[in-house]
Amino acid sequence: MKRLLPSCAAAVALLAVPAAASAQTGAVLRVNRAHHKLEIVGAQHVVRSYAVRAGRAARKLRAGAKVSFHARAGRITALRVEGRARKIAFLGKVVSSGSKGVALRLGDGQQLRLTKRQFGTHRVQGRRSSVQINLQGLNPGQVVLITEKSDAAGNLTITIKLVPGADQNGSDQDVTGIITALGAGSVTIQADDGSTMTFQADPVLLEDFEVGDQVDVTYYADAGGSLAADDVEPVDDGSGNQDLDAIGTVTALDAGAWTITVQVDGGGTLTFDADADLLDGVAVGDHVDVTYFQDTDGTLVADDVEPAGTDGSGG
Repeated sequence: MKRLLPSCAAAVALLAVPAAASAQTGAVLRVNRAHHKLEIVGAQHVVRSYAVRAGRAARKLRAGAKVSFHARAGRITALRVEGRARKIAFLGKVVSSGSKGVALRLGDGQQLRLTKRQFGTHRVQGRRSSVQINLQGLNPGQVVLITEKSDAAGNLTITIKLVPGADQNGSDQDVTGIITALGAGSVTIQADDGSTMTFQADPVLLEDFEVGDQVDVTYYADAGGSLAADDVEPVDDGSGNQDLDAIGTVTALDAGAWTITVQVDGGGTLTFDADADLLDGVAVGDHVDVTYFQDTDGTLVADDVEPAGTDGSGG
């Protein structure tokens, strides 16, 4: 799939989101720069397409960015990057499936094709990392949950799982609460409204949780009336890694190791991992604006490298 997927600088706000209004939240799945379109995975794992105005803000967006935004008539009017998503899960309907891969139709009507050939060695967050794709038996018309998950080493695993009873247009429901019991294939929570709810769940979804954790469960009722979870996520407490800016002068480049070193204006020297395409046209001595985040192992990873404005600001 085409992935267009602590510091001395403030968090990046691409377009200011009014604080008084309630914003939608989601994760960027794909960026279509040619047509100024974003696909965002929002509530209930549904993918929606939005138009976004051209400019520096759109150029900085990358797949995997966690965003809050406002939209009107299919057009984003305000958007802010809130961090990065380690896991993105979204629903799709199988169009075709075979030994070479699978074609899916997403909730916005767009098609997504996943092929085994395109997932060999893959660059994730500026490093060469392994990618696994797990394809279970799929038939046209079935609704599946596609999960992209990266670990601390940057290895990406993509799993496609059949989700009986789900609807890629958003029939799943969400509930938040505190885990009160965990079984081999079930989880019980006390929901925020005080009710107790028990869900059947794949053990893989539960492996990172324990009693007392606050979680967001996406679920549906199966034909027998039982509740089945198709995703369990920690409740976002706002402490996730945020994209940051560093403006300064390039002092070293290593395209082979995919790194760039910058003498930050008014600060020290920072070295970032960066995909090779971000370093195209960049030279030692250039004054640049690096958008980056800090990985769990402390590595600084560049999301974007742009010429800095003459006033010291980016773009």
